[in-house]
Formats: sequence, C-alpha cells, structure tokens
Amino acid sequence: MKARIEQQPRCVLLWRIAPGTAAFAAVEHAARPYGLRVRPVSEQDLNTTVGDLCRGRHAPAPGTAPTGLPAMIISGLRHDNGDLNAFLEGVRRGGAQIPLRAMVTPTSRSWTLGALLEELCQEHTALEGKS
Repeated sequence: MKARIEQQPRCVLLWRIAPGTAAFAAVEHAARPYGLRVRPVSEQDLNTTVGDLCRGRHAPAPGTAPTGLPAMIISGLRHDNGDLNAFLEGVRRGGAQIPLRAMVTPTSRSWTLGALLEELCQEHTALEGKS
C-alpha cells in the first residue's frame, strides 16, 4: 500500500492586513513566485479552523478578536529548501512589518483561527518581556 502524503494548500492568511494597503501588496508580490494564494481573514473567521481557511472554506461564526496586531499564517511552503526564508525576505523587502507570523502545522491546522491568534499573541508578549 502506498503512503498518501497530504499536500497542504499553498496560501497565506492575513489578519488585520487589509487589501489595498502597502503591507498586503508586499505579501501578494512575495507570494506570487511560490503560487501562494493570499486570503484576508476577519472576525467572521475566528471560529473556523485554520485548515478550512487555507482551503478557502469559511464558516461564518464571528468570535472575539484576541489581538489587534497584524498576523501572517503561511501554509504550503517548506523551510528545508529555502522557500520559507526567501518568501519572508521578500515580504520584509516589500516593507511589510508583520509582528505575528506562523507556519501551519499538522497540529495547528485543526485549531480555530482565534485559538492560533491567541497563542501567537501570548508568544509575542512573552518574547517582548524577555528583550
């Protein structure tokens, strides 16, 4: 029996980064060479799983926003071949300052967007306290 490897959707979820802004344009420009779909997410998506959002599925069930900080959640890029670092460098060169960043993992794709943002916010706060 052949092992079935599940391919993660190639996308970038953007929280608190609106279409038409310079930061959104920087992410779009950096995403193009990697075939990443840029998907803005909002409060309406907080109770939807990250995996569903990456697949373009939305379940309208608004929640309470855990953070006002912009966030970028990346799916489908690999770090071992340099794609992830090159993408992040492209975003940085484009001038986007995005304090919260994460890769979708097998564990986090089953989390709701709200839960992942809460975790990212707590990690960010903890790292700021250690500076």
